[in-house]
Amino acid sequence: MTQSTFGIEEEYFLTDLTSRQVARRNVEAFATACQYELGERVTREMFAAQFEVVTPVLHSLTDARQCLEGARRTMARLAREFDCGVLAAGTHPLGQWRRVRATDMPRYRAIFDDYRMVASRSVLAGLHVHVGVAEGVDRIRLMNRLTPWLPLLLGLSASSPFWNGRPSGLMSYRQAVCDEWPRMGIPDHFADEAEYQRYVQVMTDTGCIRSAANLWWNIRPSLRYPTLELRIADACPRLDDALCLAGLFRAMVEHVQLTPHHAWCDDPLTRVLTLENRWRAKRQGLRGLFIEPASQRLLTFATWLEEVLERIATLVPASDRWILEHARNLALHGGSAEAQLAEYRGARANGLEHGEALHQVVDSLMAQTELHPSQQLA
Repeated sequence: MTQSTFGIEEEYFLTDLTSRQVARRNVEAFATACQYELGERVTREMFAAQFEVVTPVLHSLTDARQCLEGARRTMARLAREFDCGVLAAGTHPLGQWRRVRATDMPRYRAIFDDYRMVASRSVLAGLHVHVGVAEGVDRIRLMNRLTPWLPLLLGLSASSPFWNGRPSGLMSYRQAVCDEWPRMGIPDHFADEAEYQRYVQVMTDTGCIRSAANLWWNIRPSLRYPTLELRIADACPRLDDALCLAGLFRAMVEHVQLTPHHAWCDDPLTRVLTLENRWRAKRQGLRGLFIEPASQRLLTFATWLEEVLERIATLVPASDRWILEHARNLALHGGSAEAQLAEYRGARANGLEHGEALHQVVDSLMAQTELHPSQQLA
């Protein structure tokens, strides 16, 4: 089988270096500078100080690294010209949704009009990965088989333990905010693409959605491309974490295209168990026990992850095999959410006030996002 092509979308917060808050000054000037240097690779998101980098179609993680390293370094350099930094994380530790300005574009005005405060509260950043699916393969049937593994990818990416300037008690509060939206979270179960298209037709004919683009599930068939799109992952401060997630999802998509469909994937109980596992990943990240969906056994995150890695390992190219060990290390030592909380608690234990401790967390996240060498250790 030829390796699938893929693409990555990373979202970032422009951050004021004085207040450490989501930036309110110089945002438009920064946007103009980014568009001049990066062109269509950088786009505006729902909020003025939120930006997304979109890669071209990729064939290897080496290509992905080169593309995203270049974009991160360019954005960081430009941000410094406006006394700002660039920060990738599921939520901004000092983000105050009431203070963040919306992007004044027709598309986003329509979203804010339709979803009101739900949209206003969604000051979030994600990592989206598109993986190409062979022509003639039913993407919905693939989606049904991939959905039970989504909590693993959420746990590995969780980077949003803070909300509104305080610890939330969750590892991915971003997913908690996502749950306020309709048609988000774990997708509904459809037998195949034909059944899914009937659902889309009813929803558009009745005016419930403007198009299938308003289905924001944690995984979905792309409307524009012949891909499956992963949407559950928090934005990753460390580039290696983002590349690991992209490589794992790519191998998962290839695995389900090559292996037989199993009846347990269509069992209604499987979706219910996936919802439970997603909650556990959202709340505990890489810790606690999870319900392995096929056997319905309780497993640690690391044990469940290892079972999945063993299935997909042969589909990971030799040049990308590092992602397997990287995922294992995250499961063992903890990911971004745990690191952020440890830094915050350490700063408080050392006598810093709450706000000062959060400033320190923000500084570390910016350093990781901007690829400072000392911040790139897993």
